[in-house]
Amino acid sequence: MTRSTIYTVDADNRLTAMRAAAPESEDTMQCLIADYPEIIADTDGALLLIRREQPIADAEGSRWSLDHLFVTRTGVPVLVEMKRASDTRLRREVVGQMLDYAANATAHWQAGTIAASFAATAGSEGRDPDQILAEFLGDTAEPDAFWPQVDANFAAGRIKLVFVADVIPRELARIVEFLNEQMKADVRAVELSWFEGKGIRAFTPRVIGETERAQAAKARGRSAVPEPITRDEWIAKHLAPIGPAIVAAAYRYCEVVEDAGGVAAVTQAQGSLIAVFERSATTLFPMSFVFFGKGMVTFNLTYLKSRAAFADEEVRKKLYDRLVGIVGLLSTNKLGGYPGFPAARLNEPDVAHALVTFLRDLADQVDRVPPRGVASAA
Repeated sequence: MTRSTIYTVDADNRLTAMRAAAPESEDTMQCLIADYPEIIADTDGALLLIRREQPIADAEGSRWSLDHLFVTRTGVPVLVEMKRASDTRLRREVVGQMLDYAANATAHWQAGTIAASFAATAGSEGRDPDQILAEFLGDTAEPDAFWPQVDANFAAGRIKLVFVADVIPRELARIVEFLNEQMKADVRAVELSWFEGKGIRAFTPRVIGETERAQAAKARGRSAVPEPITRDEWIAKHLAPIGPAIVAAAYRYCEVVEDAGGVAAVTQAQGSLIAVFERSATTLFPMSFVFFGKGMVTFNLTYLKSRAAFADEEVRKKLYDRLVGIVGLLSTNKLGGYPGFPAARLNEPDVAHALVTFLRDLADQVDRVPPRGVASAA
């Protein structure tokens, strides 16, 4: 039970009584959590802010706005919706709202959406998204593999839904615990009890939903790393339900990558068939075949920009324009994201042939530029 008063003692042993209060506005709470996401974190650890007011679209276009989108260091997307206790929608209505967000986001977001939102947030603050990500991950994961892992988790429904309020009603707490035991997604509520006194604010977070029964059920239902599957099994599992044209496009994609000198492999998270090119100084992952959006091929510019050969934006722009000339308009014009095109274009012989040359030239370009920090021979 939440206490009505808490006490602080300063360095001079002076006692201050802090009375239970309410946040002055929902925006106050939102800013606090955006700046200090650790106050709503649980056993998953640190959170990286992707965006505040993240747009969520349904089949007809942009319709909703999620309060916060975060990711964990293991690439799990965390959807956060916040309400004050005084908001009458804090009970059953907010649950339906969050489930709408999760269902439509996982159904309609394309690969690279989360990475693009993160880059836009960092750019609006004048910060380097790659540097922020590297600092966040530390030694826990490779930055190059992070965003594909995020996309794979999102597509598979491995997400976390978090309700935040200054008071969590009993009805909502019961719903959260029930959903967490029944759903593949993790569901939590965080109660931020608010206190004020002598110009100082304090709060105590309480996480609701982490029941032992739910943890045991999820541990039985999934493992951290999926059992390895073959390329044929991946195509049968993810693409056969979409239709034979996409299955044919996937096999053509594998042929294109191999003809260009690479290998098309199932990623560890099984979210895509990634093109792998082993070069003398590095390994390159220029493209991925993903099953989102009824089958797409993404051009992995976020990977490429971390390589010396493609660090210059003008170099990436030339590659981008060349790819547009082969397959038509891409899903985004960002030169640091994951622009994609419909996989069905690979069934056109001229497109497939041109992509072989494109990938071969791209991979060869790495050998002509030494890695960063390595001086070229005189």
